Amino acid sequence: MKTAILVHSMTGNTLYVAQKLKDQLQAKGHEVALEKLEPVGGEDKNMVDPTKIVLRPALDLQGFDNVVLAGPVRGFSMSPVLKAYVSHVESLKGRKMILFVTHFFPFSFLGGESAIRQMRAAVEAKGAQVVATGIVDWKGFGREKKINRLVEDLAARF
Repeated sequence: MKTAILVHSMTGNTLYVAQKLKDQLQAKGHEVALEKLEPVGGEDKNMVDPTKIVLRPALDLQGFDNVVLAGPVRGFSMSPVLKAYVSHVESLKGRKMILFVTHFFPFSFLGGESAIRQMRAAVEAKGAQVVATGIVDWKGFGREKKINRLVEDLAARF
């Protein structure tokens, strides 16, 4: 199976989890391409309007069976960079997708859950089939153990 992992990462936390997921999928025999979604000219943390974010060309999803979309939570919401990416994707019809977010707070209800709901709605509106979601609460005890458990669970879905 061919899997694309598209990740927006501001601090490196989301990219760290995405890399662990890539390693786990490759260990299961998947062909995996990981690409960081980045705005042209660098990231402006104050830019929250996705219609004004211009992204560098992203990986062409043709030929990929599965897609992982990941990013940080921004103000209890889906990352504006992810919003910009999904708004420019013509179709995700027939794609199996995993979505995950990372956020600072120790509880998922403090932004993670609402960001995942927004991501799910955005990709399903483009025809994707969401097979799994995940939230990494960065602050708190046992983070590495939770990340490893999440990565194993998500990798088992493809």
